[in-house]
Amino acid sequence: MSDKLNLSLFDEAEYEERADYITKEDLISWTATSKHFDNIQKKLIQIGAKLIVGPRGTGKTHQMRCAYFSCKNDANRPLPLYVSFNHYLRLETYLHENSNAIDIFHAWVLAKIVVECAGEYGVFFEDLGFNLDFLKKFILDIEKQKYSEAYSIVLSELNINIVQELIEKAIDKNDRKRAVIFLDDAALTFTNDYMIEFFDIFRSLKTIKISPKASVYPGTTQYGPRFHVGQDAERVDIWMNVEDQDYLQFMDAIVSTRFGKSLDIDKDIRELLMYAAFGIPRSYIMYLRSYIDSDRKGQQSKFNAIISEKCTNIMNEYRSIAQKMPQYNKIINIGDELISEIVKTIKAFNHKKIDESPLDFKKNIVIGIDDVDTKAERMIKFLIEAGILYAQDDVSHGTERKLRRFIPHLALLIKERALTKSKGFNAAGLLLILKGPSEKHPVRKKFDRLLSKEKIAEISLDLPPCSNCETPRITEGQRYCHICGTALLESSTFKNCMSTKLTDLPLSDFQKRVVEKTKYLTIEDVLSSDNTAAELRKVKGVGDKYSAKIVGKINEWTNEFLY
Repeated sequence: MSDKLNLSLFDEAEYEERADYITKEDLISWTATSKHFDNIQKKLIQIGAKLIVGPRGTGKTHQMRCAYFSCKNDANRPLPLYVSFNHYLRLETYLHENSNAIDIFHAWVLAKIVVECAGEYGVFFEDLGFNLDFLKKFILDIEKQKYSEAYSIVLSELNINIVQELIEKAIDKNDRKRAVIFLDDAALTFTNDYMIEFFDIFRSLKTIKISPKASVYPGTTQYGPRFHVGQDAERVDIWMNVEDQDYLQFMDAIVSTRFGKSLDIDKDIRELLMYAAFGIPRSYIMYLRSYIDSDRKGQQSKFNAIISEKCTNIMNEYRSIAQKMPQYNKIINIGDELISEIVKTIKAFNHKKIDESPLDFKKNIVIGIDDVDTKAERMIKFLIEAGILYAQDDVSHGTERKLRRFIPHLALLIKERALTKSKGFNAAGLLLILKGPSEKHPVRKKFDRLLSKEKIAEISLDLPPCSNCETPRITEGQRYCHICGTALLESSTFKNCMSTKLTDLPLSDFQKRVVEKTKYLTIEDVLSSDNTAAELRKVKGVGDKYSAKIVGKINEWTNEFLY
């Protein structure tokens, strides 16, 4: 397919998958309500602290931006502030190089809230030792790893009380009763020290007049010893279960106002794609875009290609965690094997049931796992965070024993034909199974029957030994060698990203050839350049639009890596 055709389709605003790239006008006009959506909106505007929980693509940013605009345009609702922390990993290097890293991070979080409040509502304190422009420069320089002693005044003067007073000043100025603060991208997954500090700030911001809301991940978000979910903040799950009776209505509402009746896709295919999206709206929009853009012939070919590509992409995204944090490489690899065994187990169960009673077949997409080894907890959390496993409520069975229940990504089950033994493609038949009744009890399996005891014993961190004496580390958080006392080097997600070669990025062959003809070798080379596009245009055949496209793809990959 030509690049021209790809560009014409991919540039259509309706197919934008990320809510933070959609204009206010489009976001409002495209948002269709549903019972699930309305419930989340209600929680976001309520009094009290809330944690909006879901993996990537489930609509956390969309929900927060919708709530922000609804409050902004209604004087009877609380005063809204929206702040994103998606650049937090740019501060990760301070943890390895600065003794005051936590103080820098603390000031950065508060500064972003202050700058947003001042910019939106024209309030500031004149008696501080710095002005608003200085604070804006502080934020930019901190994110560029340019902290200097000149900024120590921000660290010493900016505190929770000042931020609370400023927000209350904005409340009074705008004649509102209270405020809600939407803190987006708050699951600082790869920096536990920052995550714990963030939720200390989150908990401290809460007052009678100020209600903080944060978007977090379901698997690996760590709140620290002083923060208690349920007590300090209510958990609000945004990821919808594919077995929920309102599931199809919820997924359809997401795109009905965006596309109207312009989608020339068979209804059965659309509903199959809804199921295959596994409760993640961003995936469904991507499916629609891929289906319409496909040059394949026939529904079956298009559908199978989309499912196959999705399965590859979700597993690659999951495996990329090991690239970001090499210490988890072994855990990620064994988790890959676990999800494969789960899919095989469910497939075998369903196929047996089909053979036994083909006319009375009830699908089973839930696995119940007995006796999960404690070493596997982090591995399971990564699978949940990646949106590959949906965790249902545990079921108690026996004293201090729980059956852990999970649904694997439906795209994986569909690709492996785990719900049907038919070799042909029958959209209506597969949809009938998905819509039909399910088995009352999950497929039950002991953990050591999914993974061998030998494989379970291998679940451990890949921690580099001491660089001086080669002694293995004892724990993940160990900072000094327990034998020779040498400071232990820590892997940096940010540095791993910066050192990534441009030719390793998902660029087209032509784009890679263009990059190879420039002076740029790594991500860091591009980000530190004053004008990357101008350098790319020096290559024969590359104009303004194409150079901008290459830069856009590099920036998009970098943001996804550091997100």
